[in-house]
Amino acid sequence: MKRKLGIIFITMFLFSFSGYFLVVAFGRKPVTYGGEEKNIVTSFYPVYIITKNLTAGIDGVRVVNLTENQTGCLHDYQLTTGDMLLLENADLLVINGGGMELFIEQAADKLSGLNVVDSCEGMTFLMGSAHDHNHGNEHEIEEDTGEEGAKEEENGHVWMDIRRYRMQVQKVEEGLCEAFPQWRDQIGENGRSYCEKIDAIIQEYADLEESLNGLFTITFHDAFIYLCDGFGIEVVHGIDLDADSALSAGELAELADEIRLHGVRYLLAEKENGGVAQQVAGETGCTVVYLDPLTSGADNMDAYLTTIRTNLEELGKISGRVPDGE
Repeated sequence: MKRKLGIIFITMFLFSFSGYFLVVAFGRKPVTYGGEEKNIVTSFYPVYIITKNLTAGIDGVRVVNLTENQTGCLHDYQLTTGDMLLLENADLLVINGGGMELFIEQAADKLSGLNVVDSCEGMTFLMGSAHDHNHGNEHEIEEDTGEEGAKEEENGHVWMDIRRYRMQVQKVEEGLCEAFPQWRDQIGENGRSYCEKIDAIIQEYADLEESLNGLFTITFHDAFIYLCDGFGIEVVHGIDLDADSALSAGELAELADEIRLHGVRYLLAEKENGGVAQQVAGETGCTVVYLDPLTSGADNMDAYLTTIRTNLEELGKISGRVPDGE
């Protein structure tokens, strides 16, 4: 009898420990659900920073980033068991939208009761290149005609245009106020404060569009298409490849022809994934300008503002504009 009781005790202990291990290993599963405690999950980094700013200083709100802060773009992201536990216990899910979170759509039937805020709801999207993991097949950026064989797909990297980012902030603010009316005043005050900071950057770089308008470039990340659109830069080609990809001799020759035709001097690339851009630059004499796509970063409420300003300073250098204060 004592042996049986011992086995039962050990089994119960192991079960409890394994439950604790799942919480720790998968992370971030909220531990408090009573009273006013609310758990907000964000899909990935840009909307995480928005939501953190809007809920700053509100007791009883926990904001957790589903894909953590270093995941980057979500082309191949798959929900884990820990992710599903987190979502099942969430009071609200904030997503970017624009096709960025296909992994959420794939689990929609399991998350049918989850309240979701789409930060891009009602927004008109640009088109981007189809993401390619295996080879360097560049895609010309043009409007999607809807014809069979079209290579473009909806580009959801809207946060890279600071004016569109401001619209995202307002949309998330609306969603938070609707979901949590008890904190409407504080959310609204946080929204006003954050938008004032965004507006200050827009004003600081108000003349940049005039100096960049009509410049031709090639982008090596779909996020940069929105940055270009915001400042009148013409994108000749958009290429979205993995770090270990390369272009064939034929593809390099085609790009070289486009570069000569349009007088392209600058290529816009992410430093961590700029191998293909360097390959093109080596063949054509162009200069690679490194920018941050803001798909990952520090857990800091001012992280977006700091990084987008750095991006704009880099664009200011190629336009001949010296940013204020330098």
